Amino acid sequence: MLKKLIKFLENNYPDSNINDYLNAKYIQLSDPQLKQIADALNGNELQIRPASSCNADKFIFHFGNTLILVQKDNTNSLAAYQAELSWETDFLAVHSTRNKGKGFYFIAFEFDNDYQVTLKETDKTLEGQIRNEEQNQALIDKVMPVLKGFMSAISE
Repeated sequence: MLKKLIKFLENNYPDSNINDYLNAKYIQLSDPQLKQIADALNGNELQIRPASSCNADKFIFHFGNTLILVQKDNTNSLAAYQAELSWETDFLAVHSTRNKGKGFYFIAFEFDNDYQVTLKETDKTLEGQIRNEEQNQALIDKVMPVLKGFMSAISE
């Protein structure tokens, strides 16, 4: 799926952050691994650690049809990490009504040390693509517990 995403970015956003994806550590979790994290969170077996205790600077977290590029924030903001969720979906992948295919929907966000999320603007939208901030927030709210659990599990 990462190869499809890179190709999509090259075709639709050639001036974007493609190198961030190419230079990040790639981590793909299977459904049983996701369930293990969810069960550990629900059973309070996994201690949630602050985002800043995660020693990963840049990684791609892949599960299902979702990739999240997560990068440590190096600015002076309150954010611990900057992130970009890309979700594979069906819509016009290129600007042609004759070429329907898989494409990607992007949601940019950042989160602080307590994993509190702030949505950010993204320039990765295709012509005619409908954006709904409430739905974007709901999607991020669904993926954050697993991302938080994963980051806590790999923290020192």
